[in-house]
Amino acid sequence: MARGRAQSAVVLLVAASVAVRTGLPAFLTPGSDLSRRDALAVASGAAVATLGAQTAWADAQGEPNFALFKYGPPILKLKDAVEKGDMDEVLRKENKFKLLNGFWRNQPEQYKEVNMLTEQILDAAAGGNTREVKDLYAQYVSRPDIKIITTYPKTNTFHVVGTSNSMVVR
Repeated sequence: MARGRAQSAVVLLVAASVAVRTGLPAFLTPGSDLSRRDALAVASGAAVATLGAQTAWADAQGEPNFALFKYGPPILKLKDAVEKGDMDEVLRKENKFKLLNGFWRNQPEQYKEVNMLTEQILDAAAGGNTREVKDLYAQYVSRPDIKIITTYPKTNTFHVVGTSNSMVVR
């Protein structure tokens, strides 16, 4: 976490430095057209331009995709439990639902939508309302982002680790 903050600070400092160097002449002469107000506008523009850097950095590290592919399959496997009416199993997956919702954290509209669906699913499961859970669950897993998980091949349980001299099968 601290590493990400340090890198964001470095990006911010570099961007501000570039903005100051390109936007301001090295020495202001008394007859210069550039006022303090203009200099402040250039510097503040650079700061505004870098506000989304931390979000972009998180996306670049693949955190949303990690959430989708790590927590999506357990949610999709709940289909049988939902069909059987096993509400205890649905309630046990509360954390998986919430962690999967992290996939949409950089898209506020969709994040709000999936959080609301998750809360409705969990409330209905706690109340024992199986029909409502089935409908809400179907609505949740019919999202295009979640459906994409089904198009990827199943992972192999064996992972081959290669070295220059030998191969180790785990």
